[in-house]
Amino acid sequence: MYASFFEWWFHKYLFHTPKLIRRTFNSHTLTHHQIYKGDHTYYLAEGKEPEHVAMDWWALILFLGVHFPIIWTVEKLTHTHSLWGGLAAIAVYYGVYEYFHWCMHVPNQRPFEKWGVYRFIREHHRIHHVHMQKNLNVILPLADLVLGTYKRDTKREAPTVPTTRRTPTRTSRSQAHRRGPAAAPGKNKPGKNTGDK
Repeated sequence: MYASFFEWWFHKYLFHTPKLIRRTFNSHTLTHHQIYKGDHTYYLAEGKEPEHVAMDWWALILFLGVHFPIIWTVEKLTHTHSLWGGLAAIAVYYGVYEYFHWCMHVPNQRPFEKWGVYRFIREHHRIHHVHMQKNLNVILPLADLVLGTYKRDTKREAPTVPTTRRTPTRTSRSQAHRRGPAAAPGKNKPGKNTGDK
């Protein structure tokens, strides 16, 4: 239950408000939501590389760092060994969140994608991409229900989930980045505004 409320809080105040950490707002609201909207673009287009789906690499470190003193204090006050179990629970929830969020935007005919509960949370999240201040939970929408941000969108028809199996391409965005901007596809071609003679 706690994880649902924490997820709601960080989604609302770190991802959709620029006041606390501007970088997370830029990455999520200004980039992720502009690439993956609530229409057919909610799903990664066939042949495109997935980008800006997962959180920044340091997100798990941040979440563990925020929770460490809280769980440590609880352990000291209650005299129960809860620190490592609590941190493990945060890490597992983070992994589940990231994996299913990835699957929502990059469908690949995984067996669970046909399950009713998965289709419900995928649609719940798609509605968030239409109404950014609603459906802030991705995994467990308990906090959305309790805090009044739950929304069903009965007026819009959900886009069709792609049925073709997606295969990753050999060159990823990070590989292109490591090779430098000249090697990134479609960027800085010699002789085109790069200063090449």
